[in-house]
Amino acid sequence: MTYKLQVIPAAFIGRAWLDGAHMLDKACETSGGEITGDQLKLLLSRGERDLIRIDLDGQAVGWAVTRIDQLPNVRALHICELYAPGGHWLACSEQLAAMARSSGCTEMRCSAKPAQTRLYQRHLPWEPIYTTLRMPI
Repeated sequence: MTYKLQVIPAAFIGRAWLDGAHMLDKACETSGGEITGDQLKLLLSRGERDLIRIDLDGQAVGWAVTRIDQLPNVRALHICELYAPGGHWLACSEQLAAMARSSGCTEMRCSAKPAQTRLYQRHLPWEPIYTTLRMPI
């Protein structure tokens, strides 16, 4: 079994959407209304975020959306949305870290709900930084 990460150029987002990236709609539901699948597709097609296809032996088994956050004291690859049922993304974590390092990043970050956080921490050395809460007004 060979995993490979493939960054999809912005010009091919429509094709990728038809090939399965539309499943990122489910990942957007986690945001609590912050972003929809259609809005995500627009950001990707404008090159504002990167779409990554997770392949296993040449077949798409998942999709991830990333962005680079340049903060005052750290450059981080942020995994914004992720759809990879079956935990396929775990097998690609080192490849993703290599992509982050090649972009000058010193860390990776992700957004997750409590159940996802427990799963991620069970398999990889993710550390909490802070929790973001919200209160609609």
